[in-house]
Amino acid sequence: MYRVGVKAGFSAAHKIENHPGRCSKLHGHSWEVEVVFRAKEVGEEGMIVDFDLALKALGEVISPFDHAYLNEISPFDEMPPTAENIARYVYENIKRKLDGGGISVDIDSARVWESSDSWASFEGEV
Repeated sequence: MYRVGVKAGFSAAHKIENHPGRCSKLHGHSWEVEVVFRAKEVGEEGMIVDFDLALKALGEVISPFDHAYLNEISPFDEMPPTAENIARYVYENIKRKLDGGGISVDIDSARVWESSDSWASFEGEV
């Protein structure tokens, strides 16, 4: 199995309503987001997915979050803007964006870091 990944970041604020600790207060992070693609075989050009296309898609998915208050941005105006929920959002929207652009590739996972030592990931089914 081949795996390749791309990584990008954004800075944003959020708060987790009803959290018993300090995360219930408004605070911010320099978020890092990684998307990992997988395939049993490479294509004719020797790649799973072109890095430039994958980075462009990731940038388009996360750009609305940069320098924003996540609690006010869909879908996080209706669900907690946790790293777990952001990871799922990124996974589903990268898949939708690439599929919609005619690029067929399996996504292994999306991982979101709130800090250098704390992350959450989402892995969908193939």
